[in-house]
Amino acid sequence: MPQTKNPDSLFAQYPKPQLQDCSFYHSFDTADGEIIGQWDLRKNAAQYLGGVDLTNRSVLEVGPASGFLSYYMESRGANVTCVEPPLAYLWDTVPFENYDFATWRREFTEEIKRVRNSFWYVHHEKNSRVRLMETDPCNIPAAAGQFDIGLLASVLLHCRRPFDLLESVAKRTEHAMVITEIWNPTLGDGPVCMLLPHQGMRQVHTWWHFTPQFFISALGILGFTKPRVSIHTQQQPAENREVTLFTVVCERP
Repeated sequence: MPQTKNPDSLFAQYPKPQLQDCSFYHSFDTADGEIIGQWDLRKNAAQYLGGVDLTNRSVLEVGPASGFLSYYMESRGANVTCVEPPLAYLWDTVPFENYDFATWRREFTEEIKRVRNSFWYVHHEKNSRVRLMETDPCNIPAAAGQFDIGLLASVLLHCRRPFDLLESVAKRTEHAMVITEIWNPTLGDGPVCMLLPHQGMRQVHTWWHFTPQFFISALGILGFTKPRVSIHTQQQPAENREVTLFTVVCERP
């Protein structure tokens, strides 16, 4: 990661990194040409975001990765603030017994540094005004302010305590919550989350699959009671496939 942020500022600001020091989670069209990332949301970004009106809206986004959705929302008239956890914390790992977490964390941290570099690379390329806070997403400070829209785009599957993160963002959101996750039709229609890792699949960075109804029910508890659900596909060049996802939009009445 480039130089340390100003400790007196709520928001981080880093210089533009070198392209070779970046790893792109998202695909972009830049002045230097096309960059193909792990995911390509360029064709269906509006569907990914549930078709919400972004004009003159303030958005709180957790986990922007390379920032494609952040900069897309900005281009559609939104004022975007992103949240990333500090690198010292980084990730909710699944605590498999006898797993070599020291090696995994060392290698994974280096990759995440490169992904965060890609966020700042595009930020400077676009002369963006998107803001980024480095703080605990489950305890977003009140000083961050209140927002029209809260966005959790394919991040809750990686969280040990997904409801805590949902509640944290909802506290800072006045109008609508937008949640996008992988659609698993085998889970049925109930408010279900399924634990993914097990002894036959010892991966440590992904915890859950959810149903749309899980978020409709959870957000209803938090005061967002006007739901709508959409199903869409997105390109994942890293796996050479299309992936089906759902987006839940819930609004305060």
